[in-house]
Amino acid sequence: MSQYESDKKTGGWKDSNLYVSLSGFWHEYRKHKIGILGLAILGLYIGMAIGAPFLATHDPSPTAKVAPHFLAPQWMAFFDPQGVITNEYYPDPFLYEEPNFVTQGPNKDEFSYSHFVAEEAGERNYVNLTWTHNAEPMYWRTPYDIEGNLPDSLDFVYFTRNFTWPFNNIPSDVNMTLEYGVTLTGDFATQEAGGIMFRVYMWLIDSSGNWRRVYQSSAPYTPTLQDRRIDLNYFDVNEAFGGMVQDENGVQEDPDDTLTVAVGLAPTRYFRNYLNTHPEDFYTGSVTVQVTEVSLIAYGEYFGILGTTDKGADAWSQLVYGSRISLYIGILATALSTIVGVIVGLVAGYFGGRTDEILMRLVDFLLVIPGLPLMMVLAAFLGPSVENIIVVIAILGWTGTSRIVRSQVMAEKNKAYVESARAIGASDTYIILRHVLPNVTPILFANITLGVVGAILSESGLAFLGLTDPSQPSWGRMLADAQGTGGFYNGAWWVVVFPGLMITLLSLAFTFVGHTLDQVLNPRLRER
Repeated sequence: MSQYESDKKTGGWKDSNLYVSLSGFWHEYRKHKIGILGLAILGLYIGMAIGAPFLATHDPSPTAKVAPHFLAPQWMAFFDPQGVITNEYYPDPFLYEEPNFVTQGPNKDEFSYSHFVAEEAGERNYVNLTWTHNAEPMYWRTPYDIEGNLPDSLDFVYFTRNFTWPFNNIPSDVNMTLEYGVTLTGDFATQEAGGIMFRVYMWLIDSSGNWRRVYQSSAPYTPTLQDRRIDLNYFDVNEAFGGMVQDENGVQEDPDDTLTVAVGLAPTRYFRNYLNTHPEDFYTGSVTVQVTEVSLIAYGEYFGILGTTDKGADAWSQLVYGSRISLYIGILATALSTIVGVIVGLVAGYFGGRTDEILMRLVDFLLVIPGLPLMMVLAAFLGPSVENIIVVIAILGWTGTSRIVRSQVMAEKNKAYVESARAIGASDTYIILRHVLPNVTPILFANITLGVVGAILSESGLAFLGLTDPSQPSWGRMLADAQGTGGFYNGAWWVVVFPGLMITLLSLAFTFVGHTLDQVLNPRLRER
């Protein structure tokens, strides 16, 4: 037996009233191109909201600074070939690939290294640099050949990784991160002076072979991994990157555009002096430095997909997560106000009399009061949480729905099918829920979609006025921050245009869908 014959014999799902109603509705709906466009735009927004964790490139919090404020979008660098794009330029900050290891000096056997790549979840990649001292003499630089950027001892161990600088310009700032922990054994752990017998270093080495020390550690040390944030000063940036930039004659000091980051472990001059003054102290033990991260972020005039905000936060991540807030508040606030409006409209329209008079006077009272000032007062009183904003919007959003439902119920309650239900003894509740409500529902759909638009605009307005949660990314909050700090006047048009465009397009999408629903479901309009 074929599927068709089976469905026909058993009254398959395609013969159900629900399927027939939905297929008929879609047949009419797809005739309206503007409604299809609205659904397409709405689908994009819903996809953005669901995929926000995957689409966002940084922390979406409005206060999460990732770069200097008001940096232009990265794609604008197309019009500025000399512009530097803010980015992470170190090729492997978490040490997945084995670095280049070097042991320096005559006593190389006292220094060792290892590289570990995590194979299980929760583990981290790391590099170990180890100095083991067994009372052997160390080789030291003389005061005349010690360069300020190199360690005191000729014996040390380090690892390096190279990266290429792609711009013919110097970055405005450079931040580096070195995450490491230090484990001490023997006399290094027990002697009071053990922590100043060595240092951990970081250097930038240009292709001419010039070493520029940008970090050196100091006691105390701990095996616990800790971040060391290194903000390069003006001289460090110019010395390290200046040689890779061509001058006005096209001459470049360094042979190529390669820069090397080196991290090393070396004894200090204090250790030599200690051995000289304490010849009876063999001072044995080891120092192991475990490095888990080396990163380098160079800052320029451009950053990310949509630049940065007034606080240096990523505008793209805020824009993506803002779709969640707008849809969440818009849909829930409209749903809550619709429920209240339907209940009030049903009760007022069906029972009439004093009940209708009391409820409608309440509706008139709320309609007379200016909406935005009342929402501002309620939002300030209840607090700026998302849930409170939904309640505030819903409090003023149900009045229009109640009037529409009331007028429709008053037209339906005197029809024959309602009179027949009363005649057979059906209760008022049964009549309202089983007969009146289903006939009122179609006219609500267009009103609901337009209600979402109003809720989204209300949330944006409250956020713009600073009455929503400042920790939640939203389009209104982005506009408020841009306006309060003069972003648009300072040339940061992207922090105004894109949030405003998102609000406009989402509102238009719901408007298009609502207009089409009205065309399809409203009998009077369908007959034209």
